[in-house]
Amino acid sequence: MSNPGWFAAIACAVLILAVNAAIWGVVSVAADGLGRNHVAGVRLPSVMRSDETWVAGHEAARKAMRPFLIAAIIVIVISIPAQLVPVFYVVLIGLSLACTLGGLVAAAVSASRAARRVTSAP
Repeated sequence: MSNPGWFAAIACAVLILAVNAAIWGVVSVAADGLGRNHVAGVRLPSVMRSDETWVAGHEAARKAMRPFLIAAIIVIVISIPAQLVPVFYVVLIGLSLACTLGGLVAAAVSASRAARRVTSAP
């Protein structure tokens, strides 16, 4: 196995950073006032019930996913020089993607829980 080269490693890092930035942007905009919609955001049934559950869910999602996305960014930046050791590079790419996926799962769980708390409040 040979290393992918600096250009490929940087391009891959930029692509993963762009995906993480897009995810963060959508959740942040939804938490800051983007109304309920069927296009962007956490669209779980519990979050879609009302505008209040939408905002509460996205605020919780933003808090839950922040550490995961920060970890994904750190790992992907470290992966650029690690491309000189191909096996280590592949592991770091996988770890970065796992952090992103973990952030999405944590966001969904937190959003649903926060939305259900709003729904069940008197």
